[in-house]
Amino acid sequence: MKKLSILTIATFFTLAFSMSFMACGGEQEKSEEETKDMLLDLEDGVMEVHDEVMPLINDLRKKANKLSAYLEEKGDELDEATRAEARQLIDRLESADESMFDWMDEWADYNRDELDTEAAKEYYANEQEKINRVADEMRSSLEDAEAYINEHGIGHDQRDDNEYE
Repeated sequence: MKKLSILTIATFFTLAFSMSFMACGGEQEKSEEETKDMLLDLEDGVMEVHDEVMPLINDLRKKANKLSAYLEEKGDELDEATRAEARQLIDRLESADESMFDWMDEWADYNRDELDTEAAKEYYANEQEKINRVADEMRSSLEDAEAYINEHGIGHDQRDDNEYE
């Protein structure tokens, strides 16, 4: 009987230890899943900004082309300050375009799968800042170019509004 009691106690402790170990493992799996979801949310936030402004690439190019054509056709009639402003706007539009493609190249080339959780959180925070700057650069250059185009009546007095596009 004493043998049975020792065996029963040993079995009980083994079972209790096993169950507590499995419970901890379940918590770890849940925690890993939550971490994975959090990192996916951070990645989605970065891509959301990218997806929002990427379609503006065509507008950047159209505005730069419109301003370039305008300078080529009317540049001799413009004062130096007006020409310089148009050139600066063209440079900003082209720079914004280039910034987006540089960011996308870096994003595509980086191996995010090998980052630990803390490094991944830092990486996504940095990428969020970068893509936000790119988005701001794209939007502000487009707004300023549109204001210049409207102020100077570019494309508005021609029969074909797309003459400079």
